Amino acid sequence: MLCKRCGSDVPGGARFCPACGSTVTFQRVPDESPVKSPRLTVKQWAIRGALVVVLLAGIGIYLDQLLRTFHPVIEGQPTVALVTMYRDEQIRSTAVQATLVNGMIAVPLRLVQEHKLVRFFDPAQIQDTPIIAYVTPQGKLVTAMSRSEHCGSTDFYLSGNNIHCASCPSYWNTASLEAYACCQRYYPDPIPSTVSGDMVLIDPARVRQWQSRL
Repeated sequence: MLCKRCGSDVPGGARFCPACGSTVTFQRVPDESPVKSPRLTVKQWAIRGALVVVLLAGIGIYLDQLLRTFHPVIEGQPTVALVTMYRDEQIRSTAVQATLVNGMIAVPLRLVQEHKLVRFFDPAQIQDTPIIAYVTPQGKLVTAMSRSEHCGSTDFYLSGNNIHCASCPSYWNTASLEAYACCQRYYPDPIPSTVSGDMVLIDPARVRQWQSRL
């Protein structure tokens, strides 16, 4: 090699240049031999493939619920929660007391969010069919007449992304009310509602004028 200071030849292993006496510095040359990456075993490939399938399935389910077509009435309802997914356990309705606030049927929104599904009656007792309120996985507030005319049931429960009749095998998607077990027409009939502060408000005229679809 050559001395960096005077350009003279420096014998290998020398610490000083024989011509100018400069200290010779050595630079370690990195090993450029390629590093072989370990080969994946069949089991490792299978595990990775399974994880990809699970991930894609989860994304598909999430997008299916996020982009779900709403029932026309539910489409216009307020959004009161973040997008979520209910577990497949049964969430039974919780009875709550409705009141009249400025002439509107009212229940606390926090009770709907806390219990997931609440059931109440017209405070004036003019309409004998109860009303339910719940929040869809997309965060939409739903208020509906709690009756399935096919079997006469007035109670429902939530499970996963569906609302089920409490008395027969019929069930529907909570957002689109698409039927999965007959009774396409006799889902709990949605009625419009609004949110003011912490209260869900329903026009009593819509409730009291409601009639069975049979």
